[in-house]
Amino acid sequence: MEPTKDDPDFWTALMTLRDPAYRQPTDDELLRLDDAVADAAHDFARQISTRESAYRADGQEVPDGVVTSPDWQLAYLYALHEVETITKRLADRSARAAGATGATYAQLGTAWGGITKQAARSRWPGAVRKPTDLADDGEPFDLHLAGGSAEITQLPDGRGFTWEGTGADGTSGTAERPYHSRTEAAAHAGAFLAQHETTDDQL
Repeated sequence: MEPTKDDPDFWTALMTLRDPAYRQPTDDELLRLDDAVADAAHDFARQISTRESAYRADGQEVPDGVVTSPDWQLAYLYALHEVETITKRLADRSARAAGATGATYAQLGTAWGGITKQAARSRWPGAVRKPTDLADDGEPFDLHLAGGSAEITQLPDGRGFTWEGTGADGTSGTAERPYHSRTEAAAHAGAFLAQHETTDDQL
């Protein structure tokens, strides 16, 4: 049974990296993903196509064959480029979030199509934190996630850990109470940052 938030070990379990972290998708799942991305790009191309816009401005129904025009295909190509740009941004965010909370460069590389850990380190420099960065002592730990950042600090006299941060939307937040470990504080801070990412950063 998976631990719940009422379980005292919930946050420790949550921040402990599972191996394997994911299963290989089925062919059907990959096809559905392919279709979903294609549909999203198609819908975006329809919105920005000047040819479709001209039909709608005249109050006319857009013919099905409009997608065969070279200018519509250019609108679709532009949409696919935007999908690629957004995907890269989301991948960077995910890699840094995983690396900041325990994943290694080897694991990042495997998840990103099986590239080497050296290639992963080159793609996301500084993403992976050393194990000592999450130890329950030492200097404050900065967590960058979803466009925001938070600082996790240890309270004086070993009274636990707290955090203070600002989300991508400008919302500021602090820990509601001291936490037993730096890992638990980082998990709560990460949840706050994820809740306050900006709409523009979302796909």
